[in-house]
Amino acid sequence: MRKLFLSHEELENEELREQSEVAGVQTVASAEPRSRVQLRGTIVSLTSDAKNGWLEAEVNDGTGTVRLVWMGRSHMQCLIPGRHVQVEGRLALEDGVPVIYNPDFELL
Repeated sequence: MRKLFLSHEELENEELREQSEVAGVQTVASAEPRSRVQLRGTIVSLTSDAKNGWLEAEVNDGTGTVRLVWMGRSHMQCLIPGRHVQVEGRLALEDGVPVIYNPDFELL
């Protein structure tokens, strides 16, 4: 009955949290900085800095958002907003925002 009163965004976040739990990966909210993490979620935005050769993506897992940064890449055709990914790498904090530099990833 509770799900009838949740917004579309809240339902989507709940589904993403459940998918992480079933897959046995961590969530952004539970991940410890400076540790190696495995996360999965949906790409919500993609930004290319061709001048510096960086590609950035924001991934939401239902508990929070992590920023992914690939240095030396300005484009990866397979990464588009709305796609589901599983990423692995060392979690850093930059100005209080979780970041993974040059993560390994798998499209789901």
